[in-house]
Order: sequence, then structure tokens, then C-alpha cells
Amino acid sequence: MPGRKPTPNPDPMSDGRLHEISELKAGQRTRLLIGLFAAFVLVLVVLAPIQRIQVERREAVEAAIRQNENRAIMLEQYLTRTLEAANIATLHLAERFVHGEGGLSHGTLDRPARIGGPIAGNPSFLGVSLVDADGNLVASTLGTRVAGTNVRNHPAFRIHVQQPGDRLFVSVPAFSRRLGREVIWLTRRIEREDGSFAGVAAINIAPEQLIGFHDGVSVRPSDIISVIGLDGITRARITGGQISAGEDLRGTLAMRRQEADPDGTYLGPGALDGKIRFFSHRRLEDYPLFATYGVLRDDVLRPARQRARLIVAVAALVAVITIAFALVLISLLRRRDRWTAETAEANRRLEEAQRIARVGDWDFDLETGRISWSPQLYEMYGRDPASGPPTLAEFEAMLDEDSRLVVAEAITEAIVTGEPQVYELRAKTAGGAESHRLISAIPTRNGEGRVVRMYGTDQDISDRKRMDQLEAELSHLSRVEAMNAMAATLAHELNQPLAAAANFLVGSRKILSSGKGDREDAAEGLRAAQHQVQFAGEIIRRVRAMVSNDPKELRSVPIARIIDDAIALGTMGTKRDGIDIRKRIGANAAFVVADRIQIQQVLLNLIRNAREAVATAEKPAIMIRSSRADANHVTITVEDNGSGFGADSASMFTAFSSGKAQGLGLGLSISRTIIESHGGRIWIENLPTGGARVSFTLPGVEPEAN
Repeated sequence: MPGRKPTPNPDPMSDGRLHEISELKAGQRTRLLIGLFAAFVLVLVVLAPIQRIQVERREAVEAAIRQNENRAIMLEQYLTRTLEAANIATLHLAERFVHGEGGLSHGTLDRPARIGGPIAGNPSFLGVSLVDADGNLVASTLGTRVAGTNVRNHPAFRIHVQQPGDRLFVSVPAFSRRLGREVIWLTRRIEREDGSFAGVAAINIAPEQLIGFHDGVSVRPSDIISVIGLDGITRARITGGQISAGEDLRGTLAMRRQEADPDGTYLGPGALDGKIRFFSHRRLEDYPLFATYGVLRDDVLRPARQRARLIVAVAALVAVITIAFALVLISLLRRRDRWTAETAEANRRLEEAQRIARVGDWDFDLETGRISWSPQLYEMYGRDPASGPPTLAEFEAMLDEDSRLVVAEAITEAIVTGEPQVYELRAKTAGGAESHRLISAIPTRNGEGRVVRMYGTDQDISDRKRMDQLEAELSHLSRVEAMNAMAATLAHELNQPLAAAANFLVGSRKILSSGKGDREDAAEGLRAAQHQVQFAGEIIRRVRAMVSNDPKELRSVPIARIIDDAIALGTMGTKRDGIDIRKRIGANAAFVVADRIQIQQVLLNLIRNAREAVATAEKPAIMIRSSRADANHVTITVEDNGSGFGADSASMFTAFSSGKAQGLGLGLSISRTIIESHGGRIWIENLPTGGARVSFTLPGVEPEAN
């Protein structure tokens, strides 16, 4: 209502304070919720991986057992087929032998009959034989090579003498001298029509023939495939590509488990190597044998263990992230108020730093001509962001003629080569002020390899340009100041050679005027006068070179000449004060690529500093050397035996930092600028024997070029 005064708040606690308390309580509740949620996630992170690892481990074991059982069944079936083929063959042989077919009953010990036909051609059989009731081998696929063979003491023969029956007997592996290898005998009792014992039909096979089912099946090197007799003797075994037979397994876990469960699976150590495996075995129905297939538990569980490690790692990572996230959130909530002010201040400083650096980014679509600017560029160019980015024509209008050519050349070069471009240009802002810009442009290709876009940065380097100009002027002023210091003595320096030249000219004139003197004496006087005038001209040349402000000119120059000029200028108008100044030029370090005048300025500064440093030395000395730093650089050093540098030597290269009471601190700063502009570096150090050394490097000239 107009004119009515507001009613004062009766609550002594202000609204702002109530708001702060409300936020505090809300923050406490939020922190509690975050803690509970983190605890819940951690429980899940622990329980879920454990359950998953157990499931995967169980699935891996179940899959391995199923595979083992299937392979044991395959081995059982293969073994049954192999033995049935031998069983049928021995039945056929026995019938032919009893009925005298094919002359098999006419063979003798000394002249065994030859067994032919499909049985003899079976590649699975190493040999097929018939033995009479006395154990004489009377027929064989090996013909007369087995003549004189009697096997009445062989277990495969005796078993049929002692135990009548028509079952096929599978012997233990034994070495055959005839065949030169381990063989298994598959034998059958032959009976006459009256039931009396007539002999034995025998087939020899290789032990590996019993386990040949694995051909074409993926078998690990550590898998075990075995055919074992119920007598505990291995008929055939293969593992790691090695085939063996005849191992005695009586009393082992394998035999105990077979006796307890003829067709089962168990986990246990291998009888020979002790390694833990999953074994599946199957007993043959008609033969006292069982087939077994074993796979290492480590092989079975390796994928599951690898996944378990991955799951544990992921779970640990999630737990760490959860804990860290919760701690960070809680910490952020606790310090929110303080951080708000600090963040605002940090943002202000960041914005100020971006403004001071004056760097912006841009994007140029070559196909559409569209240019995109970052907000900083609008500010730097004084352009209203509401007007949008300029077109290429509008941008070129901001540039001078040379800069437009630079931009056109850079775009053309980027399109042709696809290489990044860095260039400088001059532009006018919307307010009409001229600025120097450093542009970095990176081209982007499309799928066809054609440059279709460019993006990069735009930095205002006007201040740096002005600083470079001021630095050049400062270097020039430094040389002029040096010449001002020498101006008082320059007349004296020139007076001596000019006065000497005048005296020589007067003497020569008198000789020529009198007509009495020797003309050769007059000529000698003229030559001496000429030498003095040339010496005066050399003094003027050195001074002019020092105070000139010509642009830097890099060329191959002799180091010795630069040093000589610097020594001459550094000692001009002063007494040598007994200072021993020497130079030593390395044989492979006599030339550098540099601006002679600028390097002369550096050496002049260093020689002056050295002269002041050795002023109080007992035997003052300065040594200037050049040596090869590496294949591309030469090192020049100025050494003295003075007092050396102080503890704050690191700041010697900083402008306006001087160790002299009357110094401006510009000598070493300017020297560093000059050396670095030549691509070298400069440093200082104190010598162990006393004194100091200042060294700098410059691009050298290959010795061959000198």
C-alpha cells in the first residue's frame, strides 16, 4: 500500500541466517544419504563379484566335466570299434584255420603260411598270426620272416591255454623284436569242433592305435588320454604329444575310483605327474579295459580366474570410485560455502588471465566460407558478438595489403600441402587500432584426402612486437651509452695518430723543399703518415660499427676478428692496468654464423665486466676461448681470475638486476637476448680455482667449409 511502512520482522533471527541453517541441515541429510548410498554400493560391489565368480567357476567346471565325459564316451566308442574289428578278424582267422581254408592249417614252424586278404591289408594291424596248440607260429602276414617262432611262454598264449573261452584278450604292451617296437597282442583261443584247444589267433597293434580318436579334436598339451586295463597296466597313454604304454597304476586313485564307479568323473592328482585334473572314465562292456580323459584343473579354471581377476579389478575400481566420489561429495558439501567464494575468485582470475593472454580460436569452412569465432576474438577485435563472425571478405578488410597476401598464401599452402601454417599479420580492430596477430592454422582433410576445413588460434602479440622493438632500441642505446663513455677519450685517441701523421708530413716536406735530403727518407715519412691516418680511420670504423643500428645480418664471420674488435673497443681510452688479455681460437671453432656487430656487443659487455672483476686481483688476467660444442655449435667463453659471481647469480640475466653500485643491470640481459635470437644459449659459473666464466654458444660453420 503506498505510504505504508514495512512491518519489522519480530523474529530476531534474520531470514539469511535461517536460510544458512536450513542449508546446513540439508547438507547434513545429504551427506548421510551419500554415506548410506556408498555403503549400499560397496555391499553390492563385494557380493555381486563373489557370486559372479562362483557362478563362472561352477559353469567352467560343469562345462569341463561335460566335455570330459563326452570325450571319454568318444574314446570308449572308438576303442570298442577298434577291438570289435580285431575280434571279428580273429574269429574269421580261427574259422579258416579250423576248416583248413586258404592253406592256413598247412603252415609249419619252419615254413609258416602267409595270411592274405582284407585282414592282412588292414592298416590298423601291424601283424596277424596263427599259433598252433604247441605255440608254434604257423601262419602270419609276415611270411617266412617269423619262421622258427614259438610263443608258448608268451602271456598272450598262456592265458588261452589256462582259461578256456572265446573272449578277445588284450595283452599288456611288450617290445617286439620282429617289429622293433612296443606292441599290444589281441588274441583269441581257437577250439576244434570237439572243444579241444587248437591254437591262438593273434593280431598285433600299436598302443597309439587304441587312442587315435583324438585326431582332429582340439586337445591341450596337458590333457591325458589313457586306455587302462582293469589289471592296472596302461595299454596306451598320450599327454603333451608324448605316447607311452605299460605304466603300472595298481593301487592308485585312478584304479580305486574306477572300481568304485566304472563310469564316473572325479578330481584328483595324476598318477604319474601329481597334477590335479578332472578325470572322466568309462569301462568297456565286453573287455577288461576302461578309457579315461583328464584335463588340468588350472586349464579349466584359467578363463574363469582371468575373468575373476578382471571382475575383482573392476569391482575394486568401482569401490574406489564410489568411496572417492562419496568422500569428494561430502567434502564438497562441507566446504561449499568457502569454495563458492574461492571458486568465484578463481574464475575471475582465470577470465583475467585469458583476457591478458589475448588468445582466441577460430574455425574456417573452406567449402561454405563460414568462419566461427570464440568469444575472446570478438573482444580482441572489438566486434559485437550479436553481429556474428565475419565473412572472409570482412576479415580481409581488417588487414593491410601485406597481411592479405600472407593469409591468401597460407590458405593456398595449407590446401596444397595439408601442413599446419604459422604466420603473422597486422589487423585493425573495430576501433581503428592496429594490432599484430600470431595465427596458427591447422588444415583438416575429408575422407577423400582433400582439405575442406581449417581451424586454429589467434593471439594478439602487439605487446611482444613493441617489446622487441624497445629491446632493439635499448640495445642500440646501450651501445650509444658506451660510446658516450668513450667520447671524452676519442679525441685523445685520434689526436695521437693524426699528430704523428702531421709530423711525418712536415718532415717529408722539409726534406723535399731543401733539396738536400734523401728522397727515400721523404717517401718513408709519407708511408709512416699514411699508416697513422689508416690507424685513425680504423678507430673511427670501430666506433661507427658499434653505434650503428643496422638490421641483424647473419653470415659466416671469423671469431678472431670479433674478439679483436671487442678488446680494442673495451680498452679504448683506458690503461691496460697490467691486465693480461689473451685469446685462444680452436682449430675447428674459428667461424660462426652470426651478426658480427651484435656478438661484438656481447663480448664488449663481458670484457668490461671481466676487467672490473679483476681490478683487485694480484695478477689480473682474462682469457677468451672458442671451442667446438657439438657438430652444429661453437662455444665462446670469457674467463677471469676475479672475485666471481655472488650467491644470487641466477638473477644476473634479469633486466635491471646488477651487482654494481652504478650499473643498470642491462648488459647480461641484452647479451642473453642477442644470443638466444641467434639460436644459442648463455650461462655463467664460478671456477673452482677462483674467478668466473661466462659461456655462450653460437651456430658454427662446419670445419670443411672453412
